[in-house]
Amino acid sequence: MRNAFPPPARKRLAVLAAVILLLLAVNLAVPARKVRPPLTARTLKDLAELATVEYEVTKIVSYKDVAWYGDRKILFETAAVVKAGIDLNELADQDIRLDGADAVVVTLPRPKILLFNMKPEHMREIFNESGILRSDFSNEEKDGLLSQGEKDIRAKVAHMDILERAARNARILVESWLKKMGFATVKVAFKAQGGRS
Repeated sequence: MRNAFPPPARKRLAVLAAVILLLLAVNLAVPARKVRPPLTARTLKDLAELATVEYEVTKIVSYKDVAWYGDRKILFETAAVVKAGIDLNELADQDIRLDGADAVVVTLPRPKILLFNMKPEHMREIFNESGILRSDFSNEEKDGLLSQGEKDIRAKVAHMDILERAARNARILVESWLKKMGFATVKVAFKAQGGRS
């Protein structure tokens, strides 16, 4: 039986097979380096508003209207859902600094209240009593009292540690996310008051 390939063609086939085997062996022996996508402000901005803490704050509102011809009293509970976190839309490219191949420093915007939601269905009337010569509380009066309750809740939130917790949680989330992206060293800071780094 005659060989289908002449000697020069066999030699070229043998060299080609050897090169293919060599490339295959090198490819298997050298681990593929994971290519990390470039880190820019746009990468983090895709997260948009990063709410890192949520509270439900309740307030008992009471009001007593005293007159010589009778009293009116009302007592109700209201609640607001408050979310705080970081608005990553405020992030700029200069807020991300690569330090070598595996280290990054990110300067985040200061945490703020992202949502304050006080719905009418969160109001629960506990007590409402009017004297015989007095009219009941009108919807406008109840709305005014709800408005006062909202102001009180906002004042209460201002004295809570909600922004500190939001900052702490944002730091943990961003550090964890960047380490999963392949950075060995991650430092997260916050902009100073007034927005400067």
